[in-house]
Amino acid sequence: MPGRERSTAPARAGGDHTPQAEGDLEPLRLIERFLAQEAMLVDDRRRALAAATEAVGLLRARVGSAPSTRPVEPVAEELVAGVVSRLLHETTGMTRSFVMAVDEGPALDDSAMRDNRERIAAGLVQRAIYPVAVLGTPSGLRWVQSWGAIGEEQRVVAGATTEFAVFDSAAVVALARWGEMSSGYVMSRERVVVDAFAAYFDLAWDHALPVPTAVEDAEADRRLVELLGRGLKDEAIARYLGIGLRTVRRRVARLMAVHGVETRFQLGAAVERAGRRPPPGR
Repeated sequence: MPGRERSTAPARAGGDHTPQAEGDLEPLRLIERFLAQEAMLVDDRRRALAAATEAVGLLRARVGSAPSTRPVEPVAEELVAGVVSRLLHETTGMTRSFVMAVDEGPALDDSAMRDNRERIAAGLVQRAIYPVAVLGTPSGLRWVQSWGAIGEEQRVVAGATTEFAVFDSAAVVALARWGEMSSGYVMSRERVVVDAFAAYFDLAWDHALPVPTAVEDAEADRRLVELLGRGLKDEAIARYLGIGLRTVRRRVARLMAVHGVETRFQLGAAVERAGRRPPPGR
């Protein structure tokens, strides 16, 4: 590989060696830069987790000091959609929606959907996090694209572990039991509860991926390499990009051939050196 040839000059007397070529230091600098970036991400996550932990601690103290209060109230199944619609009308701040499934839940109610669309059309911010698996089904993809088309801010995660919606700082509606779609829903207007769910959402949002759109091949290749660098498996990358598993592996093999590398780690380093722009060579 260029920059990796060993010097053929004789060693100097006394055991001195010739200085390393500049190219020899490039992989080390790449690794050092990568580690520095990861350290910054770890620090950000620690701060976010600390904020969420503090919110949970406040919630525990609040419940423990006032056992007669009920910070979380169950909502009858037939009333959930109406509660959601009322909260959409009551609030003007950001709505945060953490979605576990798009084929069930109060969001499918016609009135709630209409109110939600009108709210977004009025310029109010709605953010939604979806599991990447929904992009792999025609109905799920249509759902995400339809809401994205009217202005919903969207990101995806490898897997959503529960479902809830935070309405500004006023209320949260969530599954009664974490991650169980059949458990029903509860609502809370307790500020400390709302803040805890908002902190969880914001932490997930910061580490989620944007919903992919149709892009040029060069941009798709750049995204593919970025996803490989994040440690995603081929199957997850295929679902995220909306392409077949064999297509992912074929693109990776082509990029490795174009850059003259033998491993995926080397591919990431090669693209980094090239300014993260895969060169032509199709």
